[in-house]
Amino acid sequence: MKAGILFDFDGTLVDTFDDIVQAVQRLRLRLNSEPLSSDEIRRHIGWGIRNLISQCHPQLDPLRPHDLPADGESLPVPSSELEHAVALFRKEYAAFLIVHTRPYPGIESLCRRLTREGHGLGIVSNKQERFTRQILARLGMVDPFAVVLGGDTLPTRKPDPEPLLHAARQLRIPRERCVMVGDSRLDIEAARAAGIHSCAVGWGLLPEEELLALGPTRFVHKPEALEPCLRELLDLKAARGG
Repeated sequence: MKAGILFDFDGTLVDTFDDIVQAVQRLRLRLNSEPLSSDEIRRHIGWGIRNLISQCHPQLDPLRPHDLPADGESLPVPSSELEHAVALFRKEYAAFLIVHTRPYPGIESLCRRLTREGHGLGIVSNKQERFTRQILARLGMVDPFAVVLGGDTLPTRKPDPEPLLHAARQLRIPRERCVMVGDSRLDIEAARAAGIHSCAVGWGLLPEEELLALGPTRFVHKPEALEPCLRELLDLKAARGG
């Protein structure tokens, strides 16, 4: 029976972190501010562009490192200044979109194999849809994915379950036959709320202990472990010679 495999993008399918971090650093330079540590920037990736730029905005520097509001919460940056910074970031990121960005080893071939077997693949990301599609196109990874949802595609984004449910409907696959593959709390919480299996991956944003504490259906350490996990979880039969 056909299954639906929904993937997060940053930190799950593709390692985009260095290019995102460098774009934030260039933004801060344009705003006449000192660089942040890479770790400080990385830990705010995944919640969407406005959250990332809010958390990394120079106005919040006096609050670092321990007094920032949590990701996803309202941040004390005036809307006009935030929109200006977001616009600058988009320009910086678009100019150097795939300098370091690469798919994780074996992920692209796995996706193509699953598609050839007739399964439905989709991307459900909080990244802006146009950046997601541009990266897929430049890396030659468009073909396996029948559905691509970004954080600005629908009125809601992860951890709201609706993007996952919308993707399942677009794939015409019951949610019971779907799994959400991701590297963050947003992916696991969205899957749980949607009644969809979750597979947490250990090569993205969060360490294993944090991911396991969130209670995903499955956890895999390395990309090469993902295929057997999916086949066991969804009872997928490997194609002969595949």
